[in-house]
Amino acid sequence: MKVGIDCRDLRAGSLTGIGRFVRNLLRSLADEDSPPTLYLYGNQHTVFPFPRELSSASPRTRRTKEAATWWWDRVSLPRQARHDRLDVFLSPYFKAPGIRSCPVVITIHDLLFLRMPPELSGRSAVYSRAFRSFAASFARRAAAVLTVSEHSRNDIVQLLDVPAKKVHVVGNCVEAEFHPADGAAIEKAKRSYRLHEEYILYVGSFSPHKNLDGLLQMYAGLSDGVRSKYQLVLAGRADKWTPKTRDKVKDLGLSDRVKIPGHIDENDLPAIYAGASAFATLSRWEGFGLPVIEAMACGTPVLCSDRTSLPEVAGSAAALVDPDDLPSCSKELERVLTDASLRQELRPKGLERAKQFSPKRFATLVLDVLSSVIDAQ
Repeated sequence: MKVGIDCRDLRAGSLTGIGRFVRNLLRSLADEDSPPTLYLYGNQHTVFPFPRELSSASPRTRRTKEAATWWWDRVSLPRQARHDRLDVFLSPYFKAPGIRSCPVVITIHDLLFLRMPPELSGRSAVYSRAFRSFAASFARRAAAVLTVSEHSRNDIVQLLDVPAKKVHVVGNCVEAEFHPADGAAIEKAKRSYRLHEEYILYVGSFSPHKNLDGLLQMYAGLSDGVRSKYQLVLAGRADKWTPKTRDKVKDLGLSDRVKIPGHIDENDLPAIYAGASAFATLSRWEGFGLPVIEAMACGTPVLCSDRTSLPEVAGSAAALVDPDDLPSCSKELERVLTDASLRQELRPKGLERAKQFSPKRFATLVLDVLSSVIDAQ
């Protein structure tokens, strides 16, 4: 099977959510006993995976300068795909490039922009209307649509009027490097980012739908003794909303208790997860919620909101809370931090839950869809 994949989100430094989806997918496919032949397409900014990570899949890399996105999507990529005689092309985005030489499978991670108001989605109403029109058009043209959760699948079927049989839930996976770390690795990572001995961890963006204001208020609502013991660490690449979060930290008088270290290097991230006393997110919208599973895989107790895909992904392995009831959120977080029996319950449950999102499972689900699309031609 000759599979082409758009790899433009594989960039140096911090990976986007789509970038991590692509990286996880490439590694998972390469670990298959009989991996497909991968054709990886990128632009001048793409950092292709190291050959040793994908050696069994014998990847072919193709780099074409992207001066204008529309030209790359509609001309450069289709021309290259036709030359490579692909069996199927996979787009990790909702966009379907103008490829006619083989079937195209697209990926819609979530429909945040269509469900949340502009102040939470971070996009204007005009953008959301345009997104809906384009996404629906691309979905109709695609041979199949991949998505990451049943929650997102239901939205795609309802909001884009896509036949349910065309939309396939493949989820995501936890890579092998996410596991409980030894004390030396944890202490080294803590020193690198100047973290306190005990801390509560959040990993993600600072976008409005992530509800960092709620997370900070939950932390502020902890009892003085508990808050003085546990630092709150908000890890993630700085974006245009980061200054607002910093302002909220000051307004709540938490400047000496909250650490915003920026992007955590991928090599350090497992130890940072493993060193946390708890992982917490009060996000109002997730297509999947990969940090929740990564934290579980590292043996860290998780508290997360009971919204969108998070209950589906976390199952019974996390403390689920209503992000609109902040006093209850604070109370539950304090219980996660101080109740030894609860921690002893959550940790093994999380480890078992994370195993369900294995690279093997991920690769199998994706390959099943790609094979069925090829067979249908």
